[in-house]
Amino acid sequence: METTAKPSIRSHQHSTDFGDPIAQVMGLELRRRIQASGYMLIFALAITGAMGVIALMAADLFLAGTLFAVTAVILGAYIGVNIAGPSRKTPLLVGALLLVLYFYLLLSGGVNNTGLMWAVMLVPGFINLYGYKWGTVTLAFVGGATALILFYPEFPGLLAQYDTGHRARFIAVFGALTALTAILDSSRHQTQQMLHKLTAELENHACTDALTGLANRREAYKAISDLERRNADLAGRYTVLIGDLDSFKAINDTFGHSFGDRVLQDVARILRENTRADDVVARWGGEEFLILLPNTDVAGGSILAEKLREKVEALSATYAEPVTISISFGVAQDNPAAATQGQMLAEADSRMYRAKKGGRNQVVSD
Repeated sequence: METTAKPSIRSHQHSTDFGDPIAQVMGLELRRRIQASGYMLIFALAITGAMGVIALMAADLFLAGTLFAVTAVILGAYIGVNIAGPSRKTPLLVGALLLVLYFYLLLSGGVNNTGLMWAVMLVPGFINLYGYKWGTVTLAFVGGATALILFYPEFPGLLAQYDTGHRARFIAVFGALTALTAILDSSRHQTQQMLHKLTAELENHACTDALTGLANRREAYKAISDLERRNADLAGRYTVLIGDLDSFKAINDTFGHSFGDRVLQDVARILRENTRADDVVARWGGEEFLILLPNTDVAGGSILAEKLREKVEALSATYAEPVTISISFGVAQDNPAAATQGQMLAEADSRMYRAKKGGRNQVVSD
């Protein structure tokens, strides 16, 4: 017996990263961190260069040479980051470079013992680079190491002269600034997570049929387009089934719309449970369903359509109401040499109507 099938598509994962709002948000977060890395390098470049000039004017040639060498390294890092483009390694490399510079200035004192001022830019910088969790952990390590250097008696390598009050005030300010910045970034992170969740929910609602939980017509078109794009490179074949419940208006009129909705949900469940994970099942409209079958020819699609037709027909016996449930399927296969998406869907739709006219409860595939 021949049956017609309509392409049905589940709320599927055929969306590419390009159209995925969540992926776009994650990409924006990475770009934000890369941008923060660039700003920190520019700030470090300006401060270190200025300190080098001051040291040179003070005739401290060794310190001036060291600071100018560090300035050259920072400039090279900035140029490298811009040439290499966005990379998840960039924040790590920038952070390591700034930590080395910070501890050098802490130990040497920099120009006029101003090395500790570097910590002011490290706090917001590391929170931006690594987020409030890992940024706080990193800063806690920096703060602990700094306290050890400042308060350990005659710490090896500490050349700068900091008075006790200066050291204590610095540790207190550093801790308070870290806590405040972490709290603010935590709040920003929670807001961002909420936006992620809302975006995912909106995306799901936009591509899902509320009654059946299947993909809607919009998502079905998107899945077909994605599949055609992949098949252009892989030379794959796919088949669509368009199915329409027979005499559904009479079922609604006789037993009520509530019962009709139940039938639609049960049919959707049967279609979903009897197709593969990679197949796409969608509510095409009203009582019509569409099934997209990747890597399947028309013969395989016809076999599946017949199986689905029999299972939908068997639904009739599960209701207390004296109702007859059946579905007509139209089956069409893509033709890369000629057919467009619209032509293929029109062909499947035409075959489904031929199944209707031929007595319903059939599959038509040619």
